[in-house]
Parts: sequence; C-alpha cells; structure tokens
Amino acid sequence: MGARRHGLVPVDLNHGVRVMYRLLLVLLCLGFSARAEAGETNLVQNPGFESVSSTTHIPDGYEMSGAAFWGRLGSTLDLTTNGIIFPGAATNGGTISQFVRGIDQSKGRWITFRFRGLAERNFVVTDDSLKIKIEFYSKNGADYMDCASRPLYAEIERDRKDFNVNGDYHLYGASVWRSYELEELIPFPEVDAVKISVSYAAGAATEKTSAAFLIDDFSLVQRANSLTGRVDPATRIPASSTSPVDEKKLISLGGRWYYAPAPGESVSIPSTPLVVTEKNAERLYYKSDRFINPFLNNMTAWLRAGYKDEQGNVVTEDRFVPDNVVLTFKGDGFLTVQTKNLPNHPTAKFPGFNPSYIQEINQTYRLPLEPVLNPKAIATDAHDTNYALPMGPIGIAANGVAFFNPFDANMNDASNIMDYCCGHPNPGNLYHYHKYPICVNTPFVDKGDGPSQVIGFAFDGFPIYGPYQEAGIMAKDSTTNPLNAFNACHDDVRGWHYNVTPGKFPYLIGGYIGNAEPSNFMRGPRPPGGGALPPPQ
Repeated sequence: MGARRHGLVPVDLNHGVRVMYRLLLVLLCLGFSARAEAGETNLVQNPGFESVSSTTHIPDGYEMSGAAFWGRLGSTLDLTTNGIIFPGAATNGGTISQFVRGIDQSKGRWITFRFRGLAERNFVVTDDSLKIKIEFYSKNGADYMDCASRPLYAEIERDRKDFNVNGDYHLYGASVWRSYELEELIPFPEVDAVKISVSYAAGAATEKTSAAFLIDDFSLVQRANSLTGRVDPATRIPASSTSPVDEKKLISLGGRWYYAPAPGESVSIPSTPLVVTEKNAERLYYKSDRFINPFLNNMTAWLRAGYKDEQGNVVTEDRFVPDNVVLTFKGDGFLTVQTKNLPNHPTAKFPGFNPSYIQEINQTYRLPLEPVLNPKAIATDAHDTNYALPMGPIGIAANGVAFFNPFDANMNDASNIMDYCCGHPNPGNLYHYHKYPICVNTPFVDKGDGPSQVIGFAFDGFPIYGPYQEAGIMAKDSTTNPLNAFNACHDDVRGWHYNVTPGKFPYLIGGYIGNAEPSNFMRGPRPPGGGALPPPQ
C-alpha cells in the first residue's frame, strides 16, 4: 500500500525528511459506522472489521476469498484501525462479504448498503470488475431469490479525472476516502436475509506501491423510503431525502428551512425554541431542488484517542459524542449552530509535521435564515489584500467543521497542506477545511450523475453546494450558468448559492455575496497578513 498524503510536506524539504514526514503522517483510518452513529440501526456485525479470528485472520461475521486480506490500513507509525485490502496487482481478485439474517420488512422496504473506500492512485482493475452487491434470500438465507449490484471502478476513474487537482499541489486529489453505496427496494415479501459484498475480479496494477483499494465501515440500514428519490412501485410515490414530503404539513422556519413535526409534537417558536439533534435531524428540511436533510448523519462524531478534549487533555480512549452538532431555531431570524468541531470522518495523525492537535472546541455560529445580497460585496484577490474574507472560520460544513478561506497566515495559498479528507488543524487546534472536503457525508452519495447537494453554509446564510452543477459538469466549468468571482451563481430553483471548485481558486467561496453575520467572526485587530473582520457593509 502507498502512503501518499495530501500536501503534508512542503516542497523545500529534502527527500529524506520528506519521506520521514510522509511516513509519520499517513492517513488515520478511524473505524466507525457513521450510519449507526446517526441513530439508525446498522444491521452489520463487526462493521469496522476490528474483531478477527486469531487463526484465519478473517474478520468475525464475514467471508473472505481470493487476494482480499485483513490488515492495517496504514503503516505502524499511524494511529490506524484495521480493514480489508484489495491488492491491485492480484490477478485473482477477491471478495469480502457478510450474510445479514433476520431482515424484518416491517422496519422498511428500502435497504441501503454503504461502505467507506479509498482507491490508491495506482489501483487498477480489469473490465470494470470492482462491484458492490446485495443478494436477497428467503428462509433465513437458505433460498436465493434475486440480487442487485453496481460497478464502482468507472466512478473511481471519473473521480481521478474530476478531482485530481483537489490534491497536493494539484495532484492525486481523488485518493481520498469516499462513501460508496447501493440502495435497493427489497424485491419480494419472502426476503428475510441479504448478503452484502464488495468484490473485484482481477487487479491490473503495474505499480507495486499505492496500488490497493482499502475498505472500512460496512453499514446496512433499512428505511421506509428511498434516500435517492427513487419510486416505490407499490405506491408510485417518489421519495425525497428520507421520506416523502407533504409540504402542507411542514412548518416554515424562515427562508428555505422547514420542519416536519413528529406525531403529537408541538412546535411553538419563539416561546419554545426548536432544538434539532441527530434524533430529529430527518425532520429538518432545506428546500433545494428538492427537500433535503443536510445535517442528517452529520451531527455525531467521535472524540478519538490522540485528539484533545475541551479542557486540553490528550484523549487516551475513543469517546462517542452524540451532540457534536446541535441546531436551534429561536424565532430571531437565525439558525444557531453549536458545534464541537470534531470531524466525523478519517483524519491524518496530528500532531506530526503539523504540530497542532485536533481538539474538541465549542463554537456557536448564527446563520441568517433569509440571506440578503450585499450590493457592496467584494471578492477576494490572490492574497486577500482587499480584506474580502476574514481569517478563521468563514462558514461551516454540514458536520459542524469550520470552513476557512484559501489563505495561510502569510496570505499564501493554504490548500496544499491537508490530510486525506482535505482538512487539518490550525495553531489553535481547530480542525478545518480550505477546499472541497470530499469525505463530508451528505444524505446522498455524490456520483456526479446530477447536481451536487448542499455540503454546508457560508456565514451570510447562503448554501455551499458540492462541485457538480449538472450531470458530468462541474460548476467551475459551466458555460450555461458560470460562477462569478465569489464562486456563486443563481438559478430559478435554488436561488443564489455557492459551489466548491476543486483545484481552482478560491476553492470554497471567494467572498460573501450576502451580508455576513458579524457575531461569527473573531474580534479585535486584524492580525498581520490577514483580516479578522468582514468588510464594512
């Protein structure tokens, strides 16, 4: 396996030091089941592949064949977990699979299999043979009934083309952890078991290093409705994010924000603020091209061993944080976001070349529910000499992690010194993103086959969307509705919004098109080389 990192070594280091630091800073592949954390029941046994037979080295609950093997997803110098490795040079291919029995269709007719994978830059397979698959059985797994599968390698190749420039010095940006999923309607009422698998028929890698496909975090969940908007043929009702939306039953919270009360739930803002956690995140909607739940599966995290807690102590054991993100609607025209700023995805090992830690840091931000365009808005220049963007947080991702502007403390491009999920901590131990964080979950896996969905919000309240404006076309390349200098554009459905621009400055946003909420910014004098306050309105 290769240990190539995203920009964690400056170009002026000599080769020996560069190699040492790359070894020190290989990806921390933290094993967790994101879907299970989100309050959904993960039906997979041993989802992080941590429990394993001492004699066969096959993870408990799984079947494994061919060249697939269980091992450490990184080097001995990393704080890593174990997972499944598909060697790209193995011509006999391999499979990792698990039987999941006791499927109760009363808990949902839709079933979603998701895993986290990383295709190293030299991983190659023949005949598009890397696949994700669900097989349906009756009689507790005795009788095979049907199957559904989806090839993944074309998706990897597309990512390599589209996101190569999102990496170190505009190279290898697709070598990151991505979520891959297959959603299917359970085809027959007799189905009471499924077999989930990831497989490849043959590797074709010609390089010996950085040529593996890494697998972690199996998840299988049932839902009443489709996440992707597919139609249940029994009802002919198209599903949105997690459930069909009857707009007449939604409570308007302001702007594009809505809430669907649970049966018997009374919502009386402002007398009683509405608090949203992971437990009711599926009821909070944002009206995009459809009703979506941008914070669903993003509001919990783990305080990992090696991080620092809120008091500044180095953590020695992983601790689940159910309230990493909490949202409050008070009737004051704002969405108040309280976040502990913990990433809910793999990160690099910090400190290392970067001397800072990832720390649990309580932050409170306010997002205007009805953003207002600023006619005096200015876009940043190459070194932010016009103070268009402040230093520190400029917005938040849907997982509560801060977005920063494109610059480091010397007002140079900061997008090259990142981990495999495009983030790193600053000297104050605040983990943050300077560019498109591909590892951030949304309720939809972004395959590039349509417009991207919301991944976060700028502090003026306008949404930040992923990279695609339409199927196969990134917003940065659009000629029909091109982005302006702010990385923003307008359409009749989504209104004004930003799109991230992988590999293209300013990466996230180029300034605020709207009136940014002043309480979100660091106060005090502007530090040398960078500004703390937004430009005067």
